[in-house]
Amino acid sequence: MHRKERTGIVALAVPDLEEPYFAELTALLVRRADQRGLSVLIQQTAGDHEREVNVANGIGLPPTDGLIHIPRALSVADLTRRATPGPLVLLGEHILVSPFTHVTIDNRAASYAAAEHLAQVGCARVAYVGTRDARPSDAADRRYTGYRDAVAALGLAQDPDLVAQVDAFTPDEGLRAVADLVRRGVAFDGLVCANDSVAFGALVALEAGGRRVPDDVAVVGIDDVRGARFTVPALTSVAPDKEALVERALSELERQIATPPGGNLPVEHVVVGARVVPRASTAR
Repeated sequence: MHRKERTGIVALAVPDLEEPYFAELTALLVRRADQRGLSVLIQQTAGDHEREVNVANGIGLPPTDGLIHIPRALSVADLTRRATPGPLVLLGEHILVSPFTHVTIDNRAASYAAAEHLAQVGCARVAYVGTRDARPSDAADRRYTGYRDAVAALGLAQDPDLVAQVDAFTPDEGLRAVADLVRRGVAFDGLVCANDSVAFGALVALEAGGRRVPDDVAVVGIDDVRGARFTVPALTSVAPDKEALVERALSELERQIATPPGGNLPVEHVVVGARVVPRASTAR
């Protein structure tokens, strides 16, 4: 079997470039790919299952050397049924028991660290904003699990009223969910948000509801997007090692591209680190 001619192009499937985390990750990946002599063809999927499957199958795409896919709705079955299998790296959102190379952070550990940080600054009733039952997300589920594990392990209040659903991981939903907590009179002195975008809306809702941050409520996000430094107060966030995410994803894809067809290449499951970056929103 002959190797197909190289194009120097790799495809990137990303859910939503209006989400700051995905926009920043995409920009970094394009820069690092360029340093490796690769061009990146960006496909925005909106997390739509059919669109994600089509991109995985190369439908509507020109010839490429491989695919980096940030999935929201893909299943292992979708990927094993790919019409034209080729180099593939899954980035970010985790797919359980995947036989495909995957590069991600430990989402459970990230939210555990967020809740633990709030406990360390004196919070006792820590709320969580970001469960999403309507459109399940494995990463979101893992972040919620990390919060629950931290609450149980650290002796924080366990109260169903402290958990708020969102329909999407956006500032609008963060504002709506936290405004509802305030309106219902739910008592909380700490807040873990599923991502920074949700936290941006949460900060607005707390200000509007007369809750001072961090004196009344300390707030932590996850993803550490650039905008976190410019909120008022500046947002404490759990920062994934984005450089490591991108470097490992590109390295793993290049490793697959360089392997002759039919070659025996082990599947890699790579977990990169994340750390709490304390800022004014938890500075008690």
